[in-house]
Amino acid sequence: MRAALLSSLLLVAATACRNDFKPRSVLADLRVLAIEATPLEVGPGEAVTLVPRRLAPPGAGATITQERWFFCPFSVGASVGYACAVPECEVELTDPAGTPSGDRDVGVAVTADPGARAQECLALLTAGGESLPAGVPSSLPQKIELVFRYAARASDGESREAVQLVPFYPGGAPSPRNRPPAIELVDIGGRRVADGDTGPALAPGAQLEVRVQLDPESADTYVDDAGRTLEESLVVSFFTTAGRFDFDRANGPDARVALKYEGIAPADVEAEIWAVATDLRGGQTVAGPFRVPIGR
Repeated sequence: MRAALLSSLLLVAATACRNDFKPRSVLADLRVLAIEATPLEVGPGEAVTLVPRRLAPPGAGATITQERWFFCPFSVGASVGYACAVPECEVELTDPAGTPSGDRDVGVAVTADPGARAQECLALLTAGGESLPAGVPSSLPQKIELVFRYAARASDGESREAVQLVPFYPGGAPSPRNRPPAIELVDIGGRRVADGDTGPALAPGAQLEVRVQLDPESADTYVDDAGRTLEESLVVSFFTTAGRFDFDRANGPDARVALKYEGIAPADVEAEIWAVATDLRGGQTVAGPFRVPIGR
């Protein structure tokens, strides 16, 4: 379960330190909210498309100036941020169609055939007749989690990285495959909202319930590495540009938190809210932004 949890969560590193200790749910810097992969599991000859959901630092006209993708078939594990075990096999990925979509929070996507690149790495390592590095198999196992690394830099100098693990099955992808959580509805303060909608105002001294309803049927059943049959746990993480949540995440399928009138700056006229649903196995779905006016 620990490996599944680590594989689904973004491993993020910031180059700058802040001394205001804002909660992780408060969007006050460059962020990678999620990486949406399609499909979530692949077999031989199959490509995966990865779409980063990221946000530039708020205010002062900051923009995202650079987005890069890297791939490595063999990592040294979660304890060192999934660093590549074989540096010569780590490659930068480019995609002719890889341009921003125009949406504020949708970054440069990339499409790649990870299985073919893993085989290329093995061929490179065995061509010289030398022993393989520690942790690198002589042939691909029944399942291997391949590493995609996304790096973004903003105009204020901040940078972030996020890792997405994509399971590759040399004998063919499982059927049925893992699916991302499906968001059925988002409700703020008793009002159903869609992406870009404005919800009710957050009044001084008050709070608003933020509810994300997931489709229970999108919690897949799967067999783990120990041979046990399990059902996915659905979790929703919440993010805001103003105010404070009582909790920054909640369990699905009916995930609810409260946005409180706290930490409001004089310049805050509205809060923008995002929700990220995950199945803790790599599936992620992003909803937002939703706008909440700030009362005075």
